[in-house]
Amino acid sequence: ANACVLHYRAGDAELKAGDLCLIDAGCELGGYASDITRTFPANGQFTPAQRTLYDIVLAAQYAAVAVTKSGKRFTDPHDAATRVLIEGMLETGLLPKAKHGKVDDVLASGAYRQFYMHRTSHWMGMDVHDCGDYTEPTGKATRQTDALGQAVLRKPSRILQPGMVLTIEPGLYVRPAKGVPKELWNIGIRIEDDALVTAKGCELLTRGVPVEADEIEALMRG
Repeated sequence: ANACVLHYRAGDAELKAGDLCLIDAGCELGGYASDITRTFPANGQFTPAQRTLYDIVLAAQYAAVAVTKSGKRFTDPHDAATRVLIEGMLETGLLPKAKHGKVDDVLASGAYRQFYMHRTSHWMGMDVHDCGDYTEPTGKATRQTDALGQAVLRKPSRILQPGMVLTIEPGLYVRPAKGVPKELWNIGIRIEDDALVTAKGCELLTRGVPVEADEIEALMRG
């Protein structure tokens, strides 16, 4: 359940069989920071419900990685990941289709934020949340409508260029709530890697740590 709280700090609960353990950590090398998150089952085996949500989050990360390349915008990985997460929410009943409609309907309403409330990326560099604009510095602001129906002025998102490093960290966080399938309660999952933008795509700098569910279970079996 603590994994459902972003950056939960107490960390003194005893892990039990059936729990998930989420570790968000990093180190510095040569003055540069890193940031990585893995989520794994305390007893070495995902439950069916945990595996279902884990695979959704991993698919969302793959979708984000696919659009992380030079010429794309900073928001493109987030948009790609969010669509996959919403598809998973609709398929698992986290967001009932009869009430919430299709993916575009959920995007418009913002209902997905109950289970995914943060951005998919932040800059990496000499600080773990490095400085730098997230919008084009010379971009012209346009009037748009936000999720609450309010008019806002927004500049276009920053264009990715070779050499930039950003995190790719989609997640799902399911707190107990009315209408939420009970078998999914208290499951919190995030998968985070650091991506170096290249001319043709991106290089994941932290992929030496297993990420596929089968790989994680095999590693924990020893």
